[in-house]
Amino acid sequence: MARGDKATPVVDDVIVCGLVPFGDHDAVVRCFGRDAGRVGAFARGARVSRRRFPGLTAPALGRASWRPRPGSDLWELCELDMDTRLAGLGADLRGWAFAGYVVELVERCLPEGAPQPEFFAVVVDALTTLASPRAAHAQALRAFELHLLATLGVLPDLSAVVDEPGQPCVAYDPTSGHLLAHGAPGALAFSDDARRTAWALLDGSGRASAPIDEDRLREVAVLFSSWLRRQGMTLRALDVLRSVRASVNL
Repeated sequence: MARGDKATPVVDDVIVCGLVPFGDHDAVVRCFGRDAGRVGAFARGARVSRRRFPGLTAPALGRASWRPRPGSDLWELCELDMDTRLAGLGADLRGWAFAGYVVELVERCLPEGAPQPEFFAVVVDALTTLASPRAAHAQALRAFELHLLATLGVLPDLSAVVDEPGQPCVAYDPTSGHLLAHGAPGALAFSDDARRTAWALLDGSGRASAPIDEDRLREVAVLFSSWLRRQGMTLRALDVLRSVRASVNL
């Protein structure tokens, strides 16, 4: 391709994570693509064109036609057909806030331009579950968090209790990332039941089965929440969740 020539647009399934208005008519659309990974794209006319960008919003699912822009970190978003599976978020403030939490973590944690097709499917599954008011939101969030840790390569080894192998675990040490058979300074309660729940959420069986006990989900949540604290990461979505008095424990 000659210097300055535009590439042929490619089609990709995307998660719309955020929108930044640009001027009166345009926008920068922050996306996570199945094939492209996390990408920012300039969408000319996105705020006024109902033909090329009908119902553009975030968080949302869609099918994008886009291409890299020569000399720019931003891609060019030519068209975006919206998927209606997240339409329920518009009528459910809590579900919308939870979805915002998911896409903010995608934006903050994943490297730009690195395709993650398996994790893309996990995020779509989480968002579509959150868009259903009768679904098990807490289970979907815990499954998403565990898969995010696994994708980042920081999921604790759930198969081993390091201080006394073969014994049931009772605690999780966030500093070392190990499961323990005995308590230790700074360790957090984490039972064998919680370990089994985490495995079920990771392999998908926990989402398809009957609702999981809230105490077990609360234990599982410490794996991600303790990692998040160690990163010193402040999430705007958590402030939004507190403001709507969400009942799901994060």
